[in-house]
Amino acid sequence: MKILGKQKILKHINRKAILNILRNSGEISVAELSKKAKLSKTTLMKIMNYYINKGLVFIAGKGKSTEEGGKRPNIFKFNADGGYAIGMVILANKLLSVVTNLNKEILEKVLVKLRTDEEFDIVLEKIISSYKQLIESTNIDRKKIIGLAVGTYGITNSDEGIVMFSPHFPSWGENVKLKKNILEQLPDKIPIYVDNGNRFQAFAEKTVGIARNKKNIVTLIAGKGLGSGVIMENQIKRGGHFLVGEVGHMIISPEDSEICACGGKGCFEAMVSTKRMVRKAKKNYSKYPDSLIFDGGSPDDIDVYDIFDASKKGDRFALKLMDDVTRWFAIGISNIILLYDPQMIVIQGIFVKAGEYFIENLRKKVNEISLPKIKKETKIEYSKLGDKVGVLGAVSYVISKYFE
Repeated sequence: MKILGKQKILKHINRKAILNILRNSGEISVAELSKKAKLSKTTLMKIMNYYINKGLVFIAGKGKSTEEGGKRPNIFKFNADGGYAIGMVILANKLLSVVTNLNKEILEKVLVKLRTDEEFDIVLEKIISSYKQLIESTNIDRKKIIGLAVGTYGITNSDEGIVMFSPHFPSWGENVKLKKNILEQLPDKIPIYVDNGNRFQAFAEKTVGIARNKKNIVTLIAGKGLGSGVIMENQIKRGGHFLVGEVGHMIISPEDSEICACGGKGCFEAMVSTKRMVRKAKKNYSKYPDSLIFDGGSPDDIDVYDIFDASKKGDRFALKLMDDVTRWFAIGISNIILLYDPQMIVIQGIFVKAGEYFIENLRKKVNEISLPKIKKETKIEYSKLGDKVGVLGAVSYVISKYFE
């Protein structure tokens, strides 16, 4: 029995190794596969036939014949349309959904607006209708749907798919069974994954973004609020109470009068909030009426992008505001480095538009604050995935689970 068990494990390892080679190689012959995998052609052909029957591999054509004039070998190719993944993210004001093939290529996108504090039943209804719309518009084979991942806006128990608390949807109450409700209403019986959207955004950077090939990363999603995703040793970290990533509520200025949405004073989130930046700009209008931030208009009409744009043009007041927020970012990030020691920190969200001045100063200040005598090689980079980062992380997670 032990021998049979070992043989089964070895077969599984070989199949997984071959599929990974195929996914990364495009088109390949059995001879080339044999060299890469170090397996006999007989063993390889059994594996190839297994995957052809499952619809994950197909014969793409014939290769060149050997010098001896033998038969032209078959060329095999991974079938990206052998399965489809669906990813969704619930944001404060919208629900974004996509369907992709196994190469994570987006085939269709559905964007639905959400009202402020939209009722749970309405959001659930929009999740189900978005799912149906994705399938109808692409006409994909429902039997090939390998799973659905939903990123939530709040503290989430990913084991049970429960949204424990969502600050932007207080009407939901506590411990909402999102996964259970989706399972009951979804027309297809497929695997469903529910997790905090920040974690999917981190997974996106790890799998298709700037942090590929990095084992340890932290993402910071900054704007009006501040969230984080943490991956250590290639694994998403959640914690015993699913609080890993709630770095926005670290106290970095306990004597400050700045009150956070959580009720605390001097939280990381509150000190780097774009709302705080805009408020400070408006408050000091009388001192800097000629600032490019206001561009000759009313201070009531400005937003954070006006501050970013003015700072890129060298505006003195805008640079002062950027220096202030950079300082608080540097303190928070220095604490994150001491907590997690990541290889890379990826900035996502609105601050991606802040420009080179912000990120260069941020790198400099972090090195000055956090154990300056110890050489640290933590890279701080902007995300390049844009507003699709959450859904790309969600579908990447579905595909990762499928190929496990």
